[in-house]
Amino acid sequence: MKIVHCHGTFDLLHIGHVMMFEKARALGDKLVVTLTADEFVTKGPGRPVFNEEQRLYWVKSIRYVDEAYIIRERTGVAAINEVKPQIYAKGRDRVQWTTVIAEEEAAVKAWGGELVYIDTGTVFHSGELLSGKYLTIKTGVYATTSSIK
Repeated sequence: MKIVHCHGTFDLLHIGHVMMFEKARALGDKLVVTLTADEFVTKGPGRPVFNEEQRLYWVKSIRYVDEAYIIRERTGVAAINEVKPQIYAKGRDRVQWTTVIAEEEAAVKAWGGELVYIDTGTVFHSGELLSGKYLTIKTGVYATTSSIK
């Protein structure tokens, strides 16, 4: 069984997350998602907006996700060592500015897996969602409810 693993905060769950989960799930037989516990979220004041139990509930409700758990660690390394995925999938915005991704990549490679960046087209950020930036983006991918008969 080919296991794909995604790890993150997943605060303010949005279309970018759902698209990433869909594409990640297509890479294997099982998608396991782990979420950073509230006490380790470092996205700024007032974050996470939604607590870990709420975020976990949302993630578990997405049809592409087979299993989801809260991880009480600063990074996804402990989760990678527990899940032992063949693929560790991250959003492409995570080709990034921190050493965390290097630690996570080393952990997944130690299990014989690989780090894969998922391209969903537009890169969405929860912080920018709070600013209202995406209210005018039209991806052309999904129908609006007004167009469904």
